[in-house]
Amino acid sequence: MRSRWIPIVGLSLAAAALLTGLVFIAVGEEGPLPPVEGADAVQRLYGGLDEDGPELGDPDAPVTIDIFNDLQCTDCADYHLETVPPLVEALVRPGDAKLVFRHRAIGQSVVTASAVAAGAAGLQDYEWPYAHLIFLNQDSIETTGATDQFLERVAQTIPAPEFDYARWKEDRESPEVEDQIVSDDETAASLGLASPAVVVEGPSGSIELEDSPSVSEIEDAVAEVR
Repeated sequence: MRSRWIPIVGLSLAAAALLTGLVFIAVGEEGPLPPVEGADAVQRLYGGLDEDGPELGDPDAPVTIDIFNDLQCTDCADYHLETVPPLVEALVRPGDAKLVFRHRAIGQSVVTASAVAAGAAGLQDYEWPYAHLIFLNQDSIETTGATDQFLERVAQTIPAPEFDYARWKEDRESPEVEDQIVSDDETAASLGLASPAVVVEGPSGSIELEDSPSVSEIEDAVAEVR
């Protein structure tokens, strides 16, 4: 005689699977995603600084440092993580210079998913923390690519309660974001610059620094144009 437990167990498993599916649908893409690494580091580095779109630091700072970089490039990530924190502490916090993030992809696609996501965060004045989190988690992009889920995890990790996640998702479709990325790329192309590169501008002129300039090279350029 065939055991009655087999179909009962099967029905139980089916019910459990259905319940799991319903929970997934209820939480869905809008539910909390696991955070990426680096929220504390980002808070320490950028906390208390003025931000305005791609600009970081005192808007009246005498020197502007434009950093052209690609958010989907491992070497570019290493450069950012080695260079930006010292510049923030030595030049931005004292008010001697402000930084401007400029998008310059090294691949064929000018407008990348990561650039759009960071630019959308910039519409709420969180482009630098967003970009920094991407660079800190560059291994994820190498493994799975800049997927929507990864970019959403980055957005949900930004250490600022006032950051509007729903607005950020809408702003990723904003023509303003793409226009800024294209403009950055055109500026870099006109100067013959490839990422990472830096342009330092002040009262005494402008200096272009190619091929991943060091912190000391940037500081020397700041002193020269100031």
